[in-house]
Amino acid sequence: MKKVILLVFLSLLFINAEAVPDWKLKKETSTLKIFTATINNSDYKAVKVECTVTGNFSQVIAALFDIDRQQEWVYSDKHSKLLKKVSNSELIYYSEVSVPWPATNRDFISHLTVTQPSINIVNIESHAEANFIPEKDGIVRIKNSTSHWTISSLGNNQLRIDYTIQFEPGGSVPVWLTNMFITKGPFETFDKLQERVKMPAYRNASFDFIKNCNSFVSTQ
Repeated sequence: MKKVILLVFLSLLFINAEAVPDWKLKKETSTLKIFTATINNSDYKAVKVECTVTGNFSQVIAALFDIDRQQEWVYSDKHSKLLKKVSNSELIYYSEVSVPWPATNRDFISHLTVTQPSINIVNIESHAEANFIPEKDGIVRIKNSTSHWTISSLGNNQLRIDYTIQFEPGGSVPVWLTNMFITKGPFETFDKLQERVKMPAYRNASFDFIKNCNSFVSTQ
């Protein structure tokens, strides 16, 4: 029995080790890092972002929930609109992404859910809802996309954001071209987000499902 338990334990360790992506640092500043990795044998790279922002949880959520103004800070966002407010903490929205010629613009429908498992952590999960509305002529629908945010309080009005995303752009965009520019979009987006959360429009934001606790110093 001891040998069986040991073998099961070692097998679980091996599976977990295989599941950990081999993240490669591609670009960084003092407050922002971009990584890529190959996950689940996909041809397209997954992306991880690590950054710090000044503000509280509610300010970040307010910026993310301001769907109509995403084109002001989200890289290549041509147009975004709210499709459905499932609840105060759950949204479904549409975005069209501008893609340089000769490729075709992409669009996607994202189902976004915010949870707060502890006083110093907020999680955001997002996945594609490709069939929520009909596809549009002349635009390629992104059908496979998942992302995850972990936002941690560092104390002193500082937050750490750990963000990962994996998607397939669809259509005929070459894999090598997508992977070549895959760090540019996240870098410029989070660089602008760092400043955006400080905007007066979000300074006094509050949500019934979020508790702000910037005096707590996270050990995450």
